[in-house]
Amino acid sequence: MHTAIYSSEEHKSIIEIYITMCKQFVQEVTTQTRYNNYLEVIDIVIEYSNGYGQGVRENNFYDWIMILPINISVATNGFFAGLETKSNAAVLRAYKVVLEQMLQEVANKLYEVEPTND
Repeated sequence: MHTAIYSSEEHKSIIEIYITMCKQFVQEVTTQTRYNNYLEVIDIVIEYSNGYGQGVRENNFYDWIMILPINISVATNGFFAGLETKSNAAVLRAYKVVLEQMLQEVANKLYEVEPTND
């Protein structure tokens, strides 16, 4: 699994909390095999973010720091859509609402992060 590149400790903290919550929610509603498949997708998103981040300049800094939360949100919601049945729909919808609220909080916090490289 790839390790994400961050611009600062603040950036790292914000993103890692979000990724951890997404992973926990997915792990709670699926099998280990499917969870491992989800982790493979997350790894691809991290790899993409790292590649984009290597050439980041101030004019695209905020695009770069939003790659992980946006793409992980899309991946997680897509994963939930693939799992949804009549019996688990309410639980998955509740997770989706919480993740959407968390994504908004993450975005707000990231807009305050300054372009640095600790």
